[in-house]
Amino acid sequence: MRSSVGGVGVACLLVSIAGLPAGALARCDDPAAVCAARAVADAQCNCATATTHGQYVKCVSQAAQGEVNAARLPRGCKANVVRCASRSTCGKPGFVTCCRTDSLGRVHCSVKRDPTRCKPPSTIGTKPSCCDACGPNGCATTTTSTTSTTTTTVAASTTTTTSTTTTTLCGNGMIDPGEACDGTDVGGVTCPGGSAGGAFVACNPDCTLDCSHCPGGVCEVTCEPIVAGQPIPNTYQLLGVPGPKICITNSSSNALQPCNSDADCGGQSGSCLQTPWVTADGFAFQFPTGIKTTFTVAAADSPPTCSHAACISCGDPAAACAGIPGCGAPPGPPQNSCAKNTCCDTPGFTVPTFNIPILGGLCGRVDQVACGAGVVNTSRPQTGDNEVIKQGDTSDPGADCTYGAGGDDCPSPTCKPCTPTGQGADTKGKIVRSVGNGSSDVSGVQFRIPTPMLATVWQDTANPCPDGSTFDNGESIITQLILNAEPTSAGATGSFTDLSGDGCARAGAGFSTSNNDGPITVGPTVARPQSYDGTLGPIEVAAGPVFAGSAPLYDIGFIAILPSSPAAVVAAESCTCVPVAGCPE
Repeated sequence: MRSSVGGVGVACLLVSIAGLPAGALARCDDPAAVCAARAVADAQCNCATATTHGQYVKCVSQAAQGEVNAARLPRGCKANVVRCASRSTCGKPGFVTCCRTDSLGRVHCSVKRDPTRCKPPSTIGTKPSCCDACGPNGCATTTTSTTSTTTTTVAASTTTTTSTTTTTLCGNGMIDPGEACDGTDVGGVTCPGGSAGGAFVACNPDCTLDCSHCPGGVCEVTCEPIVAGQPIPNTYQLLGVPGPKICITNSSSNALQPCNSDADCGGQSGSCLQTPWVTADGFAFQFPTGIKTTFTVAAADSPPTCSHAACISCGDPAAACAGIPGCGAPPGPPQNSCAKNTCCDTPGFTVPTFNIPILGGLCGRVDQVACGAGVVNTSRPQTGDNEVIKQGDTSDPGADCTYGAGGDDCPSPTCKPCTPTGQGADTKGKIVRSVGNGSSDVSGVQFRIPTPMLATVWQDTANPCPDGSTFDNGESIITQLILNAEPTSAGATGSFTDLSGDGCARAGAGFSTSNNDGPITVGPTVARPQSYDGTLGPIEVAAGPVFAGSAPLYDIGFIAILPSSPAAVVAAESCTCVPVAGCPE
């Protein structure tokens, strides 16, 4: 075991664990927590009876600080709560909020001394705070649905009632990730060539654009920047941060849906887990924050596609892999049961070493092994289609990676039994990847960033796994897999499918105890794009089959949910990448 964390490294690590770079600590990525804190403040600070505005704002500030201290409100979100109090009429007798719509259909709010100063066509707001005075409440709308199931036996009848709470931000008057518009705010979208003849773009109740009044029924598509105010050709970085809680794959109810507690997921302990997390065979463990994805966009694509090619640099893919010295050094072959001992020497994708809480505690690390070529789509309205779909078959297609073309190791009928110790006992198979489901993605800046990687799991001499740990001589390797992960903010689907026609798609644990083969889809209720204005980062997801080739799981399905801070411009890099086809994928 060797640790690379020293005194300065510990300070940097603490920033990574906090999930934000030092320059971005004031950014708030949790609007739901802001809404909850505002509700607490409303209960503690009476707007109507406040003697002065300053007294009211101070009260709200103290209430927000209490929520921060209780870990219910991220520290960077406190200012959002206080700002709503500052932009209010509380403690200002006779004052009103005043709403004005500009020529582009955007709504502005201000606080006026008396109603006569809010002149037509402006209108007096309906609430004391500008955060929600000019439209539906600025916080989430919560609906509760109850279903009842009755089971009858000879002895008795029991009724089980389950309440499911779903949250939607559509209707709050602000364009949130996944929304093309909200209320009167259409994000500046216009008809092609303007709005001649009085035609204008409107917003549907489901927060999608109504372009029916435009010529041809289509809106003008523009390419938004990846970072506001910056040219699209640039080098960027996404940084992994703590995200929302999501029911794990093996949850007895609401699997892969947002949750607040284990009760929302069926009650099993640990089933409502804060992201980032990864599951294999439905077993979930938290992934580290501080994951960095650095990519370069060399040139901007044009409307209406706005699909900008993104390159993830690697450097020398044949370099010695510093994180796994126990695997030996090239040009020598891999040692100690390793499958590979080389990786990128200047990777664009890095993951901190992480602890896997099984078998007494294991160490895990991920190393990039080749360059990656993906896309960032900034079209507005969104025209891209970046869902990733992966279907896997455990049957070996042979060296040509094609079933039925000759050379198959196990043509139909299979020469190995369709069992974990038969077809499942090797890392061979075939994965078919496709992109898109035939529908445009939800609105926002969409990312699809594939990265070839080497995942190594080992038993370290120190337990639990130390930060910065490496796999060294004398330690026991558990498994090592070469994967082509393709996180996307548009959604992902994975499955085991009989592609060869031999009746054997999976020989192992699969995706979960209740759905071994899948398909398992992580859709837009979890995955999300970055907001166009860059105030809220993306949540990328990945799903797919893995041919582990060893006990106890053999063929498994994995799910990953990876929230990030908004993209940030970093030091410029040059990057070119020509992906190399391989097998199983």
